[in-house]
Amino acid sequence: MSDLSTPERIWFDGAVRPWQDARVHVWSEVVLRAASVFEGLRGYWNEAESRHYFVHVEDHVRRLAESMRVVRIPRPIQVEEVTRALGELVARLGYRQDVYARPTVYLEQGKYTVGGSAEDCGFFLPVFESARADSIEQGLTCQVSSWRRSDDSTAPPRVKAAANYYNLRLARLEATTHGYGEAILLNPEGRVAETGGASVFVMRGGRVATPRLTSGILESITRRSAIELLAETGTEVEERDVERTELYLADEVFLAGTLCEITPVTGIDGLDVGGRKPGPLTRELQERYYDACRQGKDDTRGWLTAGPML
Repeated sequence: MSDLSTPERIWFDGAVRPWQDARVHVWSEVVLRAASVFEGLRGYWNEAESRHYFVHVEDHVRRLAESMRVVRIPRPIQVEEVTRALGELVARLGYRQDVYARPTVYLEQGKYTVGGSAEDCGFFLPVFESARADSIEQGLTCQVSSWRRSDDSTAPPRVKAAANYYNLRLARLEATTHGYGEAILLNPEGRVAETGGASVFVMRGGRVATPRLTSGILESITRRSAIELLAETGTEVEERDVERTELYLADEVFLAGTLCEITPVTGIDGLDVGGRKPGPLTRELQERYYDACRQGKDDTRGWLTAGPML
């Protein structure tokens, strides 16, 4: 995945502030119990228009609000608030390349959220320069983790909560320790769930499948976009249970996520996938995805929101 360097400024507590001034107390709920939910947004730099275009802003804010509802963070959040914060921060930072933004809402006071109010919550939004990772072109290898993905009855994966990512952190640490680029987690039933930051797709014999939303995965916006783009090529995606052995027998495997975009998988558990190189369907999907994200003012899908002129 892309390395994210620390920016000089961040949106925090209603304004653009120096990075080092964005602080919460060590006894806040966000520190003690990871009481926060977040989103990840990509902004694609358009040189001709001298501005960024952010992908699926409304969908990300809607999912953020849904996560807040489930974990009982009692603060309203609106698309206008997020786009204003994005615009002001991007204008101050002046980045002229692709960026990654992470709007986050957190609880500062109110034990286990009981008795909390909107005044007890905070909102921050950093924006990072985010060049395309080498793995997007070259592919990466994955390990099927010994750690299982949590399910809806324990820590619901459809909620993009910081607390859920400790499970994914353990899996990724295990994978990188063993020399792999990423971990693929199975759900409690032993079927494929997702990676630490992306949905998993498999293609075998011309048929594409991805775990269904009830398999213990995030309701990924990039996953939905990939399904939409594949349908435009006449390739239907089966949303169903995916078995572990299907990963080993697939002609192509690829990941879809905001930060990793469309990333080819070239090996799993020491077995080659697609001759250790990205497959033709993955390459075609990458081209379609990047073309859609870089349409600028010519966007016809309604995916893009314009940032400020720089």
